[in-house]
Amino acid sequence: MDGCPPADQILAALSHALIIVDTNHLISRVNPAGEALFGTSAKHLVGRRVDQVLHFSDARLDAALTEPEISLTARGVMISSDDRRLGIVDFDIHPLSSDSDWRLISLSPMPQDGPILESENSDPSNLAIRAPDILSHEIKNPLAAIRGAAQLLDRQLDESQKPLTQMITAEVERVVNLLNRMQTLSSNQPAQTRAVNIHSLIDRARRSTEAATGQGVKIRDKFDPSLPDALVDPDAMMQVLTNLLANAVDATKHLPAPEIRIITRYSFGASLSAQGENSAVRLPIQIMVCDNGPGVPPELEREIFSPFVSTKKEGQGLGLALVKKLMRDMNGRIRYDRQNHYEMSRFTLFLPVAPKI
Repeated sequence: MDGCPPADQILAALSHALIIVDTNHLISRVNPAGEALFGTSAKHLVGRRVDQVLHFSDARLDAALTEPEISLTARGVMISSDDRRLGIVDFDIHPLSSDSDWRLISLSPMPQDGPILESENSDPSNLAIRAPDILSHEIKNPLAAIRGAAQLLDRQLDESQKPLTQMITAEVERVVNLLNRMQTLSSNQPAQTRAVNIHSLIDRARRSTEAATGQGVKIRDKFDPSLPDALVDPDAMMQVLTNLLANAVDATKHLPAPEIRIITRYSFGASLSAQGENSAVRLPIQIMVCDNGPGVPPELEREIFSPFVSTKKEGQGLGLALVKKLMRDMNGRIRYDRQNHYEMSRFTLFLPVAPKI
């Protein structure tokens, strides 16, 4: 098919800045939008260390620039270069799916001024809930067109150029998957809670996880046999448990002696005031998912349940954010801590007791 634009033209047409960084943290390529953002030519940027060119107001984002395996997205952050403020951007950094030795940095400038939106229901939290659905509707169709164009272009290129179109296709699929998970995270459906034997759910989640890994992973348990029924949504609770167990498996898969434990106990003390109610709800049922993996880096501990924060190489940072949302929908809570004396990471779930009928 004649007339297909070369990869350089596709990159040049992108409205947001793209920076490709090599394994030594050196900038190897900058598209024209990047040149415009930095106010200089690619010639003056290529070959420089990315952490010497790009700076953030948040030191954690600066550190991410030289972390080879991190995938991280941040919204509305201030950036600067050579002591000059460049403005507020949406920032994304992740290894290329086709070659993890290279990383792609995307910087999308945010408009400094914009229209003021007003409606009968202008609660910012409602806008945040609707945003992923709006994004999904407005972005998925153009993404499908980009993927189709990349696939057509791939047929006309020689083998040395095909990695660029394959990168475009892979990144489109990544964004589509991200949008799908964001829609799940933004769902505002009420939890369908009922009395459930929590140990039966844990057993199902454990067997499902062990079967899915296919690596002979064994998950040990220590149950409190006197635990009363919990007031939970069974489907949501299964999603919470399988997510935490899958994370534990991932954290320990390279260890010579992986150890994963699930512990239940009844404890007095924790309580919360449910939304719209004055009375506090006690949360005495505790489920602890522990593993002897490396744990969460200290600089990310406070943000681990926030969207787009991930310690995984190819993580999107939505799994634990979804777990937190599901727990809150069930009037429960989740906490992370590191038991240094046991060298174990621990996620603790706090759940309410089902009322007796």
